[in-house]
Formats: sequence, C-alpha cells, structure tokens
Amino acid sequence: MNVTRKQFDWSETRPSAAVTEYISAMTGREQTDFAPLYETVDPEALDSLIDSSDRSSPVSISFEYAGHSVTVRSDGELVVEAPSAKIGR
Repeated sequence: MNVTRKQFDWSETRPSAAVTEYISAMTGREQTDFAPLYETVDPEALDSLIDSSDRSSPVSISFEYAGHSVTVRSDGELVVEAPSAKIGR
C-alpha cells in the first residue's frame, strides 16, 4: 500500500485543485490525462464542505479518483493511496 500525505492551507489552495494537482505530481502525468474531477465529486461542494470555517468538529471526505483512494480533511491534510499492483494468476 502506497499512501502519501500532504498538508495544505485551504485558505490558499482550494481542496478540489489540491486533489488534481497532487495526483498529477505523484504520477508525473498531466492533469488533462485524467477524467475531470466533477465526474467523481462536485468540486464546488467539496471546497465548500472542507473549507467551511464555522464548524466545531473536523470533516473528512473520501472518494476514488483516477484510480487512487483520496481523503480530504478539513484540517488541511490530503491523503492519497495509490492503486496497488495486482498480481495475476
């Protein structure tokens, strides 16, 4: 399992942009090589839910994007699990 974590300041970087930029950087591929994020999750809703400053408890949203398991947390952490190599039989 290849899990990476990166800390962001959501007041400087939108969560939706962080997801696509980080996976692009991890894979060495252009963002345009992947399906648009909106085909997986509503980017505006993701940004709004994660970046809301009037909450008393933390929020995390998990989803699959470009073959990666993604968790975006309101504390600024982005967690990405790369797909595992499958062994054929």
